[in-house]
Amino acid sequence: MTHSTHAQPRRRFHRALAAFATGVFLALVGTGAAHAGWTTAGLSLKASVASGSISVTQSGYDQLNFTYTANALVSTKPVTVTNGPVPSTYTLTLGSTSSTPTALAGAITVLTWPVATAANCTASTALPGTQTVRTWANGTTLTGSLAASASVVHCVRTSMSSAVYDGGHVSAQLALTAAVGTNWKTSTTSVTVTQAVSDVTAPTAPTILTVTSTSDASATLSWTAASDNVGVVAYRVYRDGIRIGSDVTGTTFTDTGLGLGTTYSYTAEALDAAGNVSVRSSATSATTSLSPSSTRWYRVKNGGLCVTGNTTSGAAVTMQSCNDAVTTQLWQFDVVNQGDYVAKNQAAPALVWHRTSPGAVEMATRNTTDSSQQWSITLSGNGVFQFETQLNGKKTGCIFVSPYSSPPDLRTQNCSSASSQQFTLTVANG
Repeated sequence: MTHSTHAQPRRRFHRALAAFATGVFLALVGTGAAHAGWTTAGLSLKASVASGSISVTQSGYDQLNFTYTANALVSTKPVTVTNGPVPSTYTLTLGSTSSTPTALAGAITVLTWPVATAANCTASTALPGTQTVRTWANGTTLTGSLAASASVVHCVRTSMSSAVYDGGHVSAQLALTAAVGTNWKTSTTSVTVTQAVSDVTAPTAPTILTVTSTSDASATLSWTAASDNVGVVAYRVYRDGIRIGSDVTGTTFTDTGLGLGTTYSYTAEALDAAGNVSVRSSATSATTSLSPSSTRWYRVKNGGLCVTGNTTSGAAVTMQSCNDAVTTQLWQFDVVNQGDYVAKNQAAPALVWHRTSPGAVEMATRNTTDSSQQWSITLSGNGVFQFETQLNGKKTGCIFVSPYSSPPDLRTQNCSSASSQQFTLTVANG
């Protein structure tokens, strides 16, 4: 039998070649943002090809953050696209992702053209011929091919008319990808900037400012909402021309810590997000309750000093510096005899104001039948009261602050308009 010396090696070569032809694996590897690969199932024989990674970057787009004003209606900035180590094509898309109001994105024009360097893209750079006018709303797509590590600069000019909108903003996004052929493509790089329109229009004034309720220490107000070209964000309330409280987001407000029997004047104004403030509303007035509550504790003041009691019967009622922590300065008024009051002290509730026969006011143990412990409270002015005393059931005079002792004490004399007889009542922690 004759044998060929070349048959066996040739058969082994053909079998290996066939196996390699029916199964192949290719992979693009490296540290880039894109990769792709495929295999033919069922075969264990694989081969791989190493290459650089596909990548692309941009710079300069963040400079398109811009606020349009009457004196600044155009923004011109260079955007540079830089390729990675593999020659590729790029796609750059510009467009809005949100707009308030919606139509604003269509009112800002977007023009793009290539320039040699970033230095050739300035506010004074002239457009090279006729350009297609795009907007943030309908978007702009730029494409091109770049050699390895090459770059291209696009000049981007955005503009709008000052007469179109007053206030608002557009979120404008750049999306960038690169590809090699049809099988390899980077993930999308996105950058978002905000282009805003300066809001110079103030809201309308709140209307129908109304007092809805009052107490001995508070007044609650409501009003009809103001309107604005962009939106009202808050309201401010004024009492007697002075701003009170923090910004109010709703259309109601309660003013607290007010004096008994006092009339106050209120106005309100609206504020938008740009800080524009409306004119103030028409004024309305509120008057707190004229009578003290039998469940509240009050500070009684004259000339900046507080009426101060004592925990000892027979001790004088004096005027001393006000102190929130001093309970001998807190008084509660119990109604007796159809409108008269007994004034008791928080530090010693069993002790009350008592008029002695010489006309002094002292602390004494409460006696429900003793008329010298009973006082009428009479409004003598806006938020100002007099305490009238009784003796044997008859009105005999008013409490006044005597300057003849130290500290000053309370005594009685004929009622008059003297300031020493005028007192205010304010709820403690009210």
